Amino acid sequence: MSALALFVAVIGVSVGLALVGGLGYLVHRRPALKTPVTVALTAAGVLVAFVVGVLGVAQASARGDASPSATTSPLGR
Repeated sequence: MSALALFVAVIGVSVGLALVGGLGYLVHRRPALKTPVTVALTAAGVLVAFVVGVLGVAQASARGDASPSATTSPLGR
């Protein structure tokens, strides 16, 4: 993986963590909205899913597996 892809991933994680923290703080200040822990954990789960997806796409493109014509049969693995 290139340094640029890692840098983008680090920035994405940093911004995502700031958003998760801000969301948790906002819900903590207004308890009528939802439980802060539930909202923060849900946002963290979405962030993790996003990061895993981005890193998977970045690794696939680095290997050359990201082209639409690159199909592999189950027997060819």
